[in-house]
Amino acid sequence: MLVDVHCHVDLYPDLRDTVTRAKQIGVVAIVAVSMDVKSMETVMEISNSYSGFIFPSLGLHPEASGKSTETDLKKAIELIRSSSKNLVAIGEIGLDHYFVKSKELYPQQEKIFREMLRISKELNLPVILHTKGAERLIFKILDEYKLKNVLIHWYTGPGDLIDIGIQKGYYFSITPAIAYSKKVQYVAEKVSLNHLLSESDGPVEYNKIRGEPKDCSVIVQKIANIKGYNENKVEQELFENAVSFFNLNLRTSY
Repeated sequence: MLVDVHCHVDLYPDLRDTVTRAKQIGVVAIVAVSMDVKSMETVMEISNSYSGFIFPSLGLHPEASGKSTETDLKKAIELIRSSSKNLVAIGEIGLDHYFVKSKELYPQQEKIFREMLRISKELNLPVILHTKGAERLIFKILDEYKLKNVLIHWYTGPGDLIDIGIQKGYYFSITPAIAYSKKVQYVAEKVSLNHLLSESDGPVEYNKIRGEPKDCSVIVQKIANIKGYNENKVEQELFENAVSFFNLNLRTSY
């Protein structure tokens, strides 16, 4: 039983086929993340159509938040509040100082990030974090909010922060990049199995191949190889981690 904890389902032109392929290899749940108000609305529509299988996570991604207006923020918060009973997390949120090169956008990024953290604490929902190029600042900001459940998505460094994240009980999700990325492999090696999760981040491409939820099976295999564990043990542990972290109410009993 596999769970993809971070997927942009609204960006697949062939979502029905993508879901079919995922189910065929044992995916039982997908957490759908959003990036802006429009994708938040689409994610809710899709999750309603795949109730009990696709679970919505709403938030303003840092690549969108730097350019977001006060109206955008207001709409996002209103949608989060009105959908709160169906949400499993707030995300994808965070800061990006790597892909976003315009430093004048950083203050707005941080303002909206803080608003997203406040609403997650208010609603007692986990957060899914994008930390690219702003890892140290994000870890510092997180200390102010003392959230219960924090997931660092596709973390690649700095390495010393992994130990801090482990001490604080953060979770780390592993992407298909584990097949070739030494940094992702290092995260999988360092973090204990009970704080690891699997994600496709689809439809992001890995070596020019589109990521899909079905790729979580490969992630499990790679983690098992790195840690020297049985694949069934890894699959079961990651499944239990996901159900517990997101409080997933799966449609079918497993």
